[in-house]
Amino acid sequence: MNNIITSSTPVGVEPISPNFELGLVDTWSYSALKVFEECPYRTYISRVRKIREPSGPAAERGTEIHQQAEDYIKGELGEMPDTLKKFEDEFDELKTLFAEAKCEVEGEWGFTKDWTPTGWMFPNTWARIKLDACVTQDETSMRVIDFKTGKRFGNEIAHGQQALIYAIAAFLRHPDAQFVKTELWYLDKNETATRNYTRDEALLFLPKWHSRAVKMTTCTDFTPTPSQSACRWCTFKKGDSPECQYGVSR
Repeated sequence: MNNIITSSTPVGVEPISPNFELGLVDTWSYSALKVFEECPYRTYISRVRKIREPSGPAAERGTEIHQQAEDYIKGELGEMPDTLKKFEDEFDELKTLFAEAKCEVEGEWGFTKDWTPTGWMFPNTWARIKLDACVTQDETSMRVIDFKTGKRFGNEIAHGQQALIYAIAAFLRHPDAQFVKTELWYLDKNETATRNYTRDEALLFLPKWHSRAVKMTTCTDFTPTPSQSACRWCTFKKGDSPECQYGVSR
């Protein structure tokens, strides 16, 4: 099969092909792709040389709060943690929906090179998309929810892109779904950002995502692209680590 065209593909969408040879990094996720597009060399250090970047306090806090949210929704915490109480009613609703088998939490969704759903760690896994909560409203409608512990201001575009790939993944995993609502819950700010997608609207963007991911997973040179924005949060930047001599200082 050279190109992927299915009955669920919107008219006018450019077909995508799984016929490409994988490079040194053979899987991707949204966060990994974001790092690669900021600086491929950072991906080379962490994914090819396998030098792990340490987690900072903000990341560790985010991980802890996400675990609290999962445990509460699954009924494994007796009392709601203070970190979730700005969304108290919403988390109580998810807890009820989980008990009714209408809510999936910490979904680990894997896809092959032709965007067929597969396991998270299977030999044919190419894409990994992990979301915080997915609610089945009825046979054709779903909600995908992401919990945010960082700031909203300045991240609107990146967060919107992340929500879009969640919507695409939901449609691909659920062939009967025709409508997906994406919800970003900013737990510290008591703010939400939502968007509604039809199947055709979301899948129009699939070829672009495919092209971006192919570029990452076929890469062999990982040319450094240092900049103040790319290097700002990179633990490998020049002066902080012996692993990179290309980074720039603020």
